[in-house]
Amino acid sequence: MNVAIFGYGFVGRAHEEVLSWTDTVMVFDPAFADTRDNKVESFDYDCAFICVATPQSSDGSCDMSNVYDVMDQLDSDRPILIKSTISLEGWKELKKKYPKHHVSFSPEFLRQDTYFEDFISNKTIYIGSEEDISFWERFFTVIDEAKVIRIKPEEAILIKYFRNSFLATKVAFFNQIYDLCENESIDFDSVRNGICEDPRIGHSHSVVTSDRGFGGHCFPKDTSAIVKSSSGELSILENAIEYNNRIKNSL
Repeated sequence: MNVAIFGYGFVGRAHEEVLSWTDTVMVFDPAFADTRDNKVESFDYDCAFICVATPQSSDGSCDMSNVYDVMDQLDSDRPILIKSTISLEGWKELKKKYPKHHVSFSPEFLRQDTYFEDFISNKTIYIGSEEDISFWERFFTVIDEAKVIRIKPEEAILIKYFRNSFLATKVAFFNQIYDLCENESIDFDSVRNGICEDPRIGHSHSVVTSDRGFGGHCFPKDTSAIVKSSSGELSILENAIEYNNRIKNSL
């Protein structure tokens, strides 16, 4: 099968590396030299994976312009799977602008430094779709023990945002514990280890670094975007973002 992948960040690279085991893959991204001058019209693709960046807009929302640019190039009769992070508003706009396209959304949870290992060790692949997903299931059979689950697109979008939002909030929470320990001259690492020994809590995202708070590629933009999508329901997350911005600005 001929597969077109749009975007060659670490999500696009993971899919290109793994899908190439069984299918013919062509990547479309100006940063990928081998396909810099290619046009999708010259490739007889059977389906498309959209893995382009969706950065934070100036108002804090999810900038979907790269996704729309790709959608404008695609035929309505070819299945499309979006792996880029998209917002609830973005999904509604996609359905409005491209009503005849067969579009599904699948959230991705890869880490930049370990994207390949994360991809092939996936245990659950969520496909948010209003249609049958048997077409997409075949692509993930190369991942041992991966279970493909069909859910509604809106549910898949929120799973993506709230996994990252929970972990970002956990980072902020442990940074506040660190602040209290510093003020009281208490050994933070001893307290942290004692808290994290509880298996319901765990050690991940509990270390406080010299950079303080949460940062990186996904946490800031995803927490901002989901708060922008909400109507004031996410006050805990809003406070975590405000605290995180304050300690970042104090460095």
